[in-house]
Amino acid sequence: MEEMRIQKQISIYMTNKKLCEFNDKLKLAPVDYYAHLHAQGEKQGDGSRQRSCIGVVLQDYSKGTGNNTIRVTANLSPEFFAYALSRVSIGVEQFDFSEEKIFGEPDAKGLSMVTKVTVKRAAFDSNGNPRNYPWFIQVENGKAVKEKTALGGVHMKKGSYQKGQTVFLNINDYDFFRLMQQTSRYIETWELTYGPKLIREAQQIIAAQQRAAADEDLPA
Repeated sequence: MEEMRIQKQISIYMTNKKLCEFNDKLKLAPVDYYAHLHAQGEKQGDGSRQRSCIGVVLQDYSKGTGNNTIRVTANLSPEFFAYALSRVSIGVEQFDFSEEKIFGEPDAKGLSMVTKVTVKRAAFDSNGNPRNYPWFIQVENGKAVKEKTALGGVHMKKGSYQKGQTVFLNINDYDFFRLMQQTSRYIETWELTYGPKLIREAQQIIAAQQRAAADEDLPA
């Protein structure tokens, strides 16, 4: 029997030229940060630092498939989808979200990976006509020199950014709502599946520590 291939795809939007896909990259916080639920870069037991996120894939195959396909990727926080779903649910006319990240070890040229994500909604075009596809999603991949900030974070060194590939697409209200709703529903299900076990484990550790502390305070 052929081995089953498990797909991490949560939701997808596809036309004859473009594709937008959201994938499961969620990770639990370590037990000592159990109330975070989602990993936020805390140090794990093996020394690694992970972040819980949803993977974004945009593809443009208008010039052909295979090597002719343009494919870009990025990551978004779980909270983005609840926020975007709340906006499309109340029918906002305008929406404007942008985010850029630099990450990973530098390559031989000292450049690290950069992702830029833009999500917008414009109800009307420049002539005042209603848009049939008012939502705009764009992902850009590139590289830049990574610098540390005074507060210990990282950012791109000014003037070092090298633009790579970019893919954008336009989506109507229903399909954007569907993408956000399906992804938000999966995140909630994931939290309800893995969160209770993490919380119970942390509470058991806390209770054991409290009992040990109380025993130490008892008179000899």
